[in-house]
Amino acid sequence: MMRFRTRAFGSVRGRASAARWGETPVEFAAAAHRAPRARLAAGVLALLAAAVVGEAKGGTDPLTELKRLENAFQEVVREVGPSVVGVRVRRRCVDDTGGSEEQRARLFEQLVIVNGSGTIIHSDGLILTNEHVVHDAFSIEITFHDGQSEVGKIVASDARSDLAIVRVPRTGLTAARFCDFSRVERGQWTVALGNPFGLGGDGQSSVSVGVISNLHRRLPGLGESDDRLYDDMIQTTADINPGNSGGPLLNLDGELVGVVTAMHTRSGGDEGVGFALPLDHLRRRMIERLCAGRPIEYGYVGLTVRSAEAGVAVDDVEPTGPAARAGVRPGDLIVRFDEMPVRDSTELSRLVGRTPAGSRVPLELMRDGESLRTELVVARRTPARAAALRGSAILWRGARLAERTRKSSGSEGGGLDLTVIGVLADTPAERAGLTRGDVVTHVDGDPVADLITMRSRLLAARGAIVLRIARRGDVVIQP
Repeated sequence: MMRFRTRAFGSVRGRASAARWGETPVEFAAAAHRAPRARLAAGVLALLAAAVVGEAKGGTDPLTELKRLENAFQEVVREVGPSVVGVRVRRRCVDDTGGSEEQRARLFEQLVIVNGSGTIIHSDGLILTNEHVVHDAFSIEITFHDGQSEVGKIVASDARSDLAIVRVPRTGLTAARFCDFSRVERGQWTVALGNPFGLGGDGQSSVSVGVISNLHRRLPGLGESDDRLYDDMIQTTADINPGNSGGPLLNLDGELVGVVTAMHTRSGGDEGVGFALPLDHLRRRMIERLCAGRPIEYGYVGLTVRSAEAGVAVDDVEPTGPAARAGVRPGDLIVRFDEMPVRDSTELSRLVGRTPAGSRVPLELMRDGESLRTELVVARRTPARAAALRGSAILWRGARLAERTRKSSGSEGGGLDLTVIGVLADTPAERAGLTRGDVVTHVDGDPVADLITMRSRLLAARGAIVLRIARRGDVVIQP
């Protein structure tokens, strides 16, 4: 069975990059294969030629029609090219693969280089890009259309929306225009400009074209460990490569439609399925706040949830959070939030996030087959609160798992294990025979990594998962 993988793209260099971006079901920047892209390009060209010939039956020369379309693409590049920048980020990174303390101290000073893209949105030096491109930046270098570079400084950034604003000490820049997003539809042409693989050192951005394949796409699992939410994405056939992250997705009027962010692939190579953050009314408001140096505020209720057949199942409740104060318990099924039906966990996250802090919201639950109503007061989401739910334990399929060193968990060797610290009744974990005190050493044959990586992997899984339990062997946990 082939596993889908989604990648958020900033082209990364440096020996520590693999440790930072881990080979998990949710993968970040890596080089793309070229063969599938060539086949895709040939297919698009054939379809385009066929379409033009069909339109040309009235006597118009097909080559003339192709030239008109070509001119439209070139005009977009001429108009918007000066607004696109290369973003080169240096990060300090620890290589923790071993060695003496002195060796590790020297390795700490090594820099990992990340290449991304950005778009000038204000003539006074404000640049829009992805937060994951500039995350943990030690330094930021912005390369302009004329090949000159400036040092950039982060004005504000927001991990959950994956948006960031960088300022450079330049004025009189050419700013890109935003589109009327209410007029964006499937099938419209798109043009992606950017700095793939960091090739745009001369300031000349690369160009790829495609169409909008779909809107409102959700990418579950991607960015979960970093508290990102990709729940309303544009899907496009425009060619996306490492280093394109943060660059513009444009329409044929040269207007900003989205921010290029990720690629979805079965093989690990580019198969013509790219994703961009839509620059709709909501994100335009977010960008305005970030340009002013103000944080984005989200609602928070203190729940860890997962999608279920008839609503959203509650896996964990923060003991002192809003949901706990409203009487919500693990095992409850949320069916309505603020009188809105809730169909899956992504929808609930979006509804909660957009609810102002302090709002009193009715909540409809199912518990043991009975319908219950309660009211909770939405709190303001903070990084500390988000980390609290991702922190020292996770609840997955009814098993509460905590990170333990192998010395403390009683396993042989060094490294980490996951210890079962509790099992809920009538859950997949209980039915599989997991008990308190079990020590998980492998997941689907792979050694346990850190808790955050395992959380992303386990919560993204849709089928059966094999856990290797110390001194007991393999146990299969069904969905």
